[in-house]
Amino acid sequence: LVTRGRNVLLTGPAGTGKSTLLRNEIDPLDPSVAITASTGIAAINVGGSTIHRWSGMTLGPGRGEDPHDYLRELLRDKRHSVRAGLDRIRSCSLLVLDEVSMLPGTTLAFFDLLCRTVRRCSEPFGGIQIIATGDMLQLPPVRTDPREAYDWSFLTKAWVEADFATLHLTKVHRQADQAFAQALGEFRMGRLSPESASLLASRVTRFPEADTPRLFTHNSQVDRWNDYRLTCIDAQETVIEARTEGPEHQIEFLCKNLLTPERLVLKPGAKVMFTVNQPDQGFMNGQTGTVIECGRNTASVLCGERLIQVTPYEWRFDPRDRNSATFTQLPLRLAWSMSIHKAQGLTLERAYIDVRAAREPGQAYVAVSRVRSLAGLHLKSWFSGVFVSQAALEFYRSLPPSRFSE
Repeated sequence: LVTRGRNVLLTGPAGTGKSTLLRNEIDPLDPSVAITASTGIAAINVGGSTIHRWSGMTLGPGRGEDPHDYLRELLRDKRHSVRAGLDRIRSCSLLVLDEVSMLPGTTLAFFDLLCRTVRRCSEPFGGIQIIATGDMLQLPPVRTDPREAYDWSFLTKAWVEADFATLHLTKVHRQADQAFAQALGEFRMGRLSPESASLLASRVTRFPEADTPRLFTHNSQVDRWNDYRLTCIDAQETVIEARTEGPEHQIEFLCKNLLTPERLVLKPGAKVMFTVNQPDQGFMNGQTGTVIECGRNTASVLCGERLIQVTPYEWRFDPRDRNSATFTQLPLRLAWSMSIHKAQGLTLERAYIDVRAAREPGQAYVAVSRVRSLAGLHLKSWFSGVFVSQAALEFYRSLPPSRFSE
């Protein structure tokens, strides 16, 4: 489909291999290919940029703001970041847009207008070929007013005119237990059978093991639990500060969106999670272990029976630009808890999940589907209801059958 020039939507439930397929099929070093995402966290995960920064649109017009007025102001803007973004639009042939479910329709519509204008081409997105990836039944676009409808990208004229060919992956690779995978599939759609509901309800756990990672809806809950668990360890703490170089705004982006904190506080006995894939060194993103020893810029982490010597890792704001900002730190974070938002894309061996404060459709599904096995799933309480976007459900019902299902 890509070689035939089609715009493609690569979608499917959590754990079906969307990111893996994308990595295997797209050459990130091809200068004509742009790797972008809807959010900073997603952009770092795919080794690219946010669609806002890549295109130079900055924040883009808000809901209710005239996009043509915003466009006129943008085209007059002399800032280097804006001019460079417009140049990228002119030279791009293929653009990957990851986690498209979280991209507001207002932003997608403006990006379409911007590309058509800059490239002086009336075709959708000015003739740039788009590969959009994500699951509309996971996290939705952020909204500031709960009384407003979600600003879904698929409800825009730009989406319709792009005429995406859909590849709907259905085979779940993350969970081998078929009953668990089926329950997650029903949970995603918001319609649990009695058998699936009973299966998931059986995982309500009052007192999980103390070191089981916890997933919360809010960052304040995450910080409180991690800080509390660290203070429970009677050992000297080691503070490791990240080294940063480059433009300040790029450093700020990395500090805000990386899973790894700028100020990493460790103690022997601390539960930690690796935040990058380094299979040659024996660890993967999302893998957990226990700190045995801390140095000034190193840590020894026990994973099962293997002791791993962890050294600093360098993240770069733009992997293609050697002059862009860098963030160098041990690829670790405290693993007693993390937010559901930052857990998206991870695979966890076990987790204790508290979604009592979930307010977004798909949020509970994202959390529960991170866990590889039913035995590793622990729920704080049973759900009073499964919150699913009716607009997203209707979107999937309206799609023609995919010719590719594995």
